[in-house]
Amino acid sequence: MQHKSGNSLRMHEERAGITRSDAVMGGRLLALAHENDYAELTEEVAALVSSTDSDSAAPSTPPFYGGVLKWTVTTIADVVVDKMGPEVRSDETFELTIRTEEGRQIRPEELPQPEGTVMKAVVDALAGDTTAVRGDLDQVAFAMDWASRMEALVEAVLWLDRLLDTPAPDRNDDAPPW
Repeated sequence: MQHKSGNSLRMHEERAGITRSDAVMGGRLLALAHENDYAELTEEVAALVSSTDSDSAAPSTPPFYGGVLKWTVTTIADVVVDKMGPEVRSDETFELTIRTEEGRQIRPEELPQPEGTVMKAVVDALAGDTTAVRGDLDQVAFAMDWASRMEALVEAVLWLDRLLDTPAPDRNDDAPPW
């Protein structure tokens, strides 16, 4: 499968430190979100977070929560690039804002935690700062409590699902429709 950049998606995932099982689990979670199967989505994420917390789970046991979260974040960034154009990658003037259900536009730092940290990771991924992305996601995966980790991944997957269903904005429009 090819990305619009011409690089294969698998190459991109391997460079980002994402395993095939991380991507498969991320795709499964995305399919559940797309089918509006929120009960199964939350159960799958809860099991993933719990298995990561378990003493019996070896760190190399795939899929790892952090890898699935990283796959989701980098996929969100890739979709933004696909919809907005390759010029948003590493463009320091590009600002990502979120439009709430009420129509208000907010900046990533205005979001509550853990969503704010996940959004910062997306912004860092767009900037090409893999060290910052890793730091952002490590903060979620290792420094936040169980419920916050669960919320972060569920919200990221739901955001990715909505973003995939959102039409690309007119290139002359200043505000993206999401």
